[in-house]
Amino acid sequence: MTERASTHSSESLDHVPDHTIAEKRSLARWYAAARAALALNRPLTTAATPTAIRRLATDLSATETAALRSVGAFKEGAPVRADNDPLIRSQAEFMALLEESLSAAEAAKLLHVDVSRVRQRLRERSLLGIEYEGSWRLPRFQFERRLAIPGLAQILRALPPDLFPLDIADWFVLPDPDLQLESDAAPLNPRQWLLSGRPVETVVTLARDLSRA
Repeated sequence: MTERASTHSSESLDHVPDHTIAEKRSLARWYAAARAALALNRPLTTAATPTAIRRLATDLSATETAALRSVGAFKEGAPVRADNDPLIRSQAEFMALLEESLSAAEAAKLLHVDVSRVRQRLRERSLLGIEYEGSWRLPRFQFERRLAIPGLAQILRALPPDLFPLDIADWFVLPDPDLQLESDAAPLNPRQWLLSGRPVETVVTLARDLSRA
């Protein structure tokens, strides 16, 4: 596959087709929040836009709201805000995940291996990759200090193969009550648990349990 740099940015969201101005502003808002969370390996589910970059979306116009309600799209009297649309948020978070991820060439450079080895590991599911428009994007959470995090291959193979990339990224950085020892002040997330040198099998078991949910 050919590699090319990701072209997403908050500015490019202005050209996203089939969205109202309010929806595009909401996309930009959630995109910025998601990128900030991903850069710090924090959960997307708790991502909140920092005050410095917050851009509140404008309400849908009265005409748009009336037209949608006329065909039964909304309950009478219910507020309609584009910035509360979970689909818009998911779209923005997915674009942010792609943007914050590495290309196969970048991952190869980080790991000091050939690009062909990275692609082999993607096929083996010993690295997590997202195939998008003919190229691979590898989320950054799986790397630490120029290495893949311990036990990554075992855990990825234990996860359901059809799990959405956003769910996988969030799961790795979301604290889990089963990942806390008596000496811990708070639960750890899978990534923290693995980086601290604790048993990989504990996280593998949690990964397998996801397929039973």
